[in-house]
Amino acid sequence: MRTLLIHADTFEYEAKEPAIKNPEEIADTERRDAMKEVLVAFCTVEKEDEKNPILIAERATDAIAEVADWVKAKNIMVYPYAHLSSSLADRDTAIPVLKSVQQALLKKGYNARRGPFGWYKSFDLH
Repeated sequence: MRTLLIHADTFEYEAKEPAIKNPEEIADTERRDAMKEVLVAFCTVEKEDEKNPILIAERATDAIAEVADWVKAKNIMVYPYAHLSSSLADRDTAIPVLKSVQQALLKKGYNARRGPFGWYKSFDLH
């Protein structure tokens, strides 16, 4: 998994339209989200991560939590972002890995949310 972590004053996104054949299903109320004082974790689950997705999710969670502690961020947005690699995992691996990262961060006491997988999204980062 590749991640790009950015500590931001605000981050908001809007899911516009499906980017893949079978995107993650989302309700209309889940198309937008916003957070303040947030660590944004842009995440790309890679093809080679399919070999051990549980370990990959654990390592990503630990790395994200470490940076969140450094920057004193309690809010974390786990944001699927395919642009960090050309070797992408399939959706059946990527979605559970991203969900696992979010759930593990919640268990660690962070306010963690997750953007939808497989959608073209616009976002604002300040």
